[in-house]
Amino acid sequence: MHVESGQGRSLRFAFLTELYHPSVGGQEIFFQELGEAMVRRGHHVDVFCIGHQPGLAGDETRNGVRVRRNPNGGRYKTPRVAAMRRNWTDIVRFSTAVRRLASRERYDFFLLNEWPLMHITALPRAVRPRSAVHWCEIREDPFLRLLQAQLPKRVGMNFAVSEAVAEAIREQSQQDCGVLPSGIVASRYRAAPRAERSGALYVGRLAPHKNLPLLIDAFALAATRGFGGDLVIAGDGPSRGDIEDHARRSPVASRIHVLGSVDEEQKIDLLSRSVVLGMPSRREGFPRVIAEAMASGLPVVTADFPENGARDVVKQYGAGVVCGTAEADFADALLTAEADWDVYSQAGSSGADSLDWSHIAKTLETHALAAAGRGKP
Repeated sequence: MHVESGQGRSLRFAFLTELYHPSVGGQEIFFQELGEAMVRRGHHVDVFCIGHQPGLAGDETRNGVRVRRNPNGGRYKTPRVAAMRRNWTDIVRFSTAVRRLASRERYDFFLLNEWPLMHITALPRAVRPRSAVHWCEIREDPFLRLLQAQLPKRVGMNFAVSEAVAEAIREQSQQDCGVLPSGIVASRYRAAPRAERSGALYVGRLAPHKNLPLLIDAFALAATRGFGGDLVIAGDGPSRGDIEDHARRSPVASRIHVLGSVDEEQKIDLLSRSVVLGMPSRREGFPRVIAEAMASGLPVVTADFPENGARDVVKQYGAGVVCGTAEADFADALLTAEADWDVYSQAGSSGADSLDWSHIAKTLETHALAAAGRGKP
């Protein structure tokens, strides 16, 4: 195994996160790829999570990262009362397990996912100086705002997936908050020249909050005004049937293609050959696909919804257009991104190197060494 730079200063990390591979989502990918990056730097990483589906191993090692699922009943995402969205018995059991392991097992540093929240309160006082929460999104619900103000005080440090999320945590909690964005291996991606590109792309989970009807309707409007190429929607999820129905009813249905799931190589190819990435979500943290688009020289269009963290990422890097939430606004933005493609493509490409996992892992390593008393912050 190639070790990047942590050799000689090896640390033991415990990552405490709601879900992990093979569950699919932004935070699952974040903790998986950050853990593997820390292993490449010579550190030891144990992930503690909840088993989300039947048949998963309770204890296994994946790419050098040890994964321990407790509880592991396989019904976490499918509670008997569907409206609850999660099995709360599993959350209580997970939080109890977190308290036990943090009390008895010696780790140099604990990194906690924001979700499922309760496990943050279970962390023993003795290890809090050597702990941090990673905040993946900000919620506007009054109760969650209260938790966003109080829970950051229960750990030694806070990190956020973007500068905008970090600023919200600082403002609401009056606590320090750094940034650990959702990273990529930048060398995996390629950027075709503009002349070889065509159309709009969505890559991600097909779920209600992703708001794909907005993108479909905006694309139809933009197409009537000269936007070139087709709309490709790549991904799967609970809303796939509804999205396929909506696409079939579009006046430009023949130019809309819902592919379902694609593998990594197909995704990289789509990113390299499209003109614009459409992100119509109502709620996001730092979607990894934006970093992937930036590394592919692909401008991003996203909407100005209050809980959409993608808008802040696009603004921060100048990697595309943030627009209003109506279909006419989104259509205008697609046409603007197409017309000014070179400007947005270059800005995204320039920012992509800072999102490589090697840089992100080094940030966490530096802080963890200082918290463990083995280096400077």
